[in-house]
Amino acid sequence: MPSIKLQPNFVEKIWGKDVVPNHPVDKLGKRIGELWFGSPSGTKPPLQVRYIYTSVRLSTHIHAHRESTGQEECWYILEAEPASMIGIGTIVPLKQPLQHHAAEIEAWAQFIDWRPARAGDFYFVPAGTIYAIGAGISLVEVQQNIDLTCNRDGHDRTRGLETKATAGDLQTEQRPAVALHRPLGCSGVLLDDGPFGLRLAHMQGGDALHVTNSGLAWFIPLRGRGDIDGLTWRAGECWLLTQPTPLIRAASDADYLFATV
Repeated sequence: MPSIKLQPNFVEKIWGKDVVPNHPVDKLGKRIGELWFGSPSGTKPPLQVRYIYTSVRLSTHIHAHRESTGQEECWYILEAEPASMIGIGTIVPLKQPLQHHAAEIEAWAQFIDWRPARAGDFYFVPAGTIYAIGAGISLVEVQQNIDLTCNRDGHDRTRGLETKATAGDLQTEQRPAVALHRPLGCSGVLLDDGPFGLRLAHMQGGDALHVTNSGLAWFIPLRGRGDIDGLTWRAGECWLLTQPTPLIRAASDADYLFATV
């Protein structure tokens, strides 16, 4: 099948939300913190797509960066409450590997670079970057499917795909994160200089287009509904595309992310 609808996996978290965009979570009777999209049976695609929903600030993390590999990710913010914040990197250089000591954790936490979050913000987070997601945010996360995340404080954000990196694996000499503001209704490239590509696209109801894909691609509809190669899609889903020119149709005004490797 040229287009594969990836199955959603709702993950309950105490820091999650009772209501999340595009999904009737209230009927589940749970507080949903994460929505993962699975992989086709027997495969491990190079990218992982998930939604994150926060009602409180999450733990501070760093994706480890080794000489030959690292885990890099990006976020597109769908909703943000007025006082919501995102923390990416530090306001002063941290050039020494961080150790697993409570006193040090408390010391460097004050140096996280917090910034206001708003719907339509896009961030690319390079490997080795310290980061934290604040309260009142709903976002889409696209990341390399590599297990190199290290939790750096006391809150739990354990995910089944992650393993803990040791302090010796970490490099805190950071490349700058990419930050853009591209609200829904816009079209354009979000990321083209990294381990994967990502663009945001807007379609009006009745539009149809062939998207170009030289390898694997992920179609992530954020708003609207339509069909892709004759298969019905709606906002909140994720599709893995393997054909070079899938045909996407919009039955209503729509916005989507398109990730490629």
